[in-house]
Amino acid sequence: MLDLSFVGFKYVRFILEEPAPSLLEQMMRRYSFLFVLSENKLELPNFKLLVRKTPMIYLSKTLDEIFAGFNKTTRNEIRSTENIKGLDLVFRDGNLNESYGFYKKIKRADGVTVDLKREFVDCVFFNGYYSGKMFVSVSCWDNGKVLRLKSIVSSRKEPDYDKHLISRTTRRLIWEICKYAKEHSYSAIDLGGINFEENAKKGLVQFKSSFGGEIVDIYIYKYETRAFGFLRKVLSLFHIQFT
Repeated sequence: MLDLSFVGFKYVRFILEEPAPSLLEQMMRRYSFLFVLSENKLELPNFKLLVRKTPMIYLSKTLDEIFAGFNKTTRNEIRSTENIKGLDLVFRDGNLNESYGFYKKIKRADGVTVDLKREFVDCVFFNGYYSGKMFVSVSCWDNGKVLRLKSIVSSRKEPDYDKHLISRTTRRLIWEICKYAKEHSYSAIDLGGINFEENAKKGLVQFKSSFGGEIVDIYIYKYETRAFGFLRKVLSLFHIQFT
């Protein structure tokens, strides 16, 4: 459970957890926004429901079996990063300021909305550096049992970076996340929602699908007060959002 507040508004997120409906009823009286993301369909009549697809890598398999489930291109790109001079990978980095600063810079340069920093407080980061400079960052929500991909950002549009190196390093980081999670007894890696309908999302779908995860339905429940809904609309004018 991620318990947060913003300018006096309290909100809470349950990421791949299933709180009791009675608990949520109590929280509706104390919180302005409630967010529940679940693998199972729940009976929450006062919440808006969205159903999305997500690739789930279950970690009951061995690491060799998990790696064998990646497509050939992904396996080859991961192997190709093993002897690159100047490439450093940092796993479960606790440096929120550096990782969020890089995320914000990339999103601003892309002209898209930026999540608030507090949205990353309970995230873990897996970062790639080349010659000492961060150029790829993967953030994951962590509930102690499942790591769910929150964002991937990279310096892909900067002229000084090789797009192929960025692609290979990003795939390597996903593999390192799998190894880290397996070693620390997590049950699954959730690669985050994918949209098969939009052509603009085709590249992201191909990327996430390349890791051979099982495509499952994910249920997203949201409850918000009118005042919180108004706050979100105001923030969107400044390209700031709650996830």
